[in-house]
Amino acid sequence: MTHRKTTSRWLASMVASALAVPLVGAAVFAVPAVADAAVTKATCQVHAVLASKEGDGTIPADLEFLRSTLANDEFAAYKSFTLLEKKSLKLALDTKGESTFGSGHKLGLTLLGGDDTRLKLQLDLSNRDGTKSLVSTAYSIEDNGLLMIGAGAFTDASRSGKLFFAIQCARAG
Repeated sequence: MTHRKTTSRWLASMVASALAVPLVGAAVFAVPAVADAAVTKATCQVHAVLASKEGDGTIPADLEFLRSTLANDEFAAYKSFTLLEKKSLKLALDTKGESTFGSGHKLGLTLLGGDDTRLKLQLDLSNRDGTKSLVSTAYSIEDNGLLMIGAGAFTDASRSGKLFFAIQCARAG
């Protein structure tokens, strides 16, 4: 009879262990969802920046906040930078904020959540005539972090080069 009790106890502990693993896994996956809801509002600044291969290499005062980014290798080919336009977007959780720029591009941002140090956002950027999507992606970035998106060649009456959108979002109280 001792053998039967030992086998029953061993079998009971194996079943309990097998059931405990999915419960622990469910608890681990449930925790981030609670943390994601911690951020409910954010404010974003979006700058349309024209990078050109002609110029003296100086960065204007209104783009000084981009100095470290524009000094990186991927911008080495450009000799001048011009701020074409600046827009502010106030975001609420799961609500899309949209803005249309003078270039014709439409930019949409949706706050998906975040935690103590990061924001989760959805970015949608259309081409100049609004017929195609250039970018549609969800991303996570440090609070007040900077995302640069290239939007292709751009020419207006007096300038030509490559258009970039500098997107910087921070949590709001």
